[in-house]
Amino acid sequence: MKLLLGTILVLSVAPAVALCQAPPEEGPIKDPAPPAIRHALVRRWIYEYHFTASEKKLLEPSERDLQESASVLHLPDTGLIRLYPWMRRRRVISVEDLVDGRTPDFGSHACLFSFSKSKYGNALNGFVDPRLGWAELKLVDGRFFTGFTGESLGVLVALGNKPLEMITPDSDGVTGLTNITPPADFIEASILSRRNRAGFQMDRFNYGSSLPVAASMTYVLRSTSNKRADILVGFRVLRMGTDGSVTILWRKLKSYPKPDWKRFEE
Repeated sequence: MKLLLGTILVLSVAPAVALCQAPPEEGPIKDPAPPAIRHALVRRWIYEYHFTASEKKLLEPSERDLQESASVLHLPDTGLIRLYPWMRRRRVISVEDLVDGRTPDFGSHACLFSFSKSKYGNALNGFVDPRLGWAELKLVDGRFFTGFTGESLGVLVALGNKPLEMITPDSDGVTGLTNITPPADFIEASILSRRNRAGFQMDRFNYGSSLPVAASMTYVLRSTSNKRADILVGFRVLRMGTDGSVTILWRKLKSYPKPDWKRFEE
C-alpha cells in the first residue's frame, strides 16, 4: 500500500514540477504557418469590418508623405497606406484607445492590407470560409508577413534604399519572385510554404515570408492565393511612427493568372 501511494504521489506531482520550470529561451521570430485547410471548406457569414471616422483619420497618410509620393501615385495600381501593428482584440479599452477613438477590433484589421482588393483587413464579406482571406501583407511586432491566409503562398525580398518607380519585374532580386511557378496540388503548396517560412537565399538576396521592417527600405512581395489572386507588388517604407505604425507607398508590378491547385479533398 505504501508503494502504491508513493507511486500515485510521484505521478501527481511530476506535471506540477514541469509546469513550474522556466520556459525555454526565445529564438528568432518565426513565420507562423497559414491555417491548414485539409477538409471541406467551412463557410459562414462574414461581415466586412468598417472603420469608424476616427479610425479612418488614423489610417490617413500625412500631407508631407502625399506630396513626396505624388510622382508615383499618378501611376496606375499604386497607393499610400498606413499600417498599425497587430493587436489581439481586447475586452478592455485603454485610455489611448478612447483618446484616438479606436474600437477593440481596430488592431486586428489595421495591421492587414489586400493589394488585390485595395482594402484593409482580410476583405471578406458574405458567405465565405474565414480562412481564405485576401490580405497579402501583415504588420506584427516590427516585421512584415505574407502568405499567412489559408491556401496562400507568400515571399518577400528587401532590395535596399531604391526608388519604387525604378523597380520592375526584371530588377535584380525581383526575378527570384517572377520565376515562381504556382504549385499543382496541396502537397507542392505545403513544401513551398515550409521553404518560404524557413527563408532561402538566391543571387545575393534573402527571401522569406517574413522580413523585418526597415526605414527607407524597398520590398517586393509575390503573393499566390489559391483560387483568388497571384500578384507581384513593390512597396517602400516612407515613415515609421512612434506608435508602431508604418507608412507604405506601394505599386502593383504584375498580375498573374488566378492559381488553381488541387485541394486536399480533391
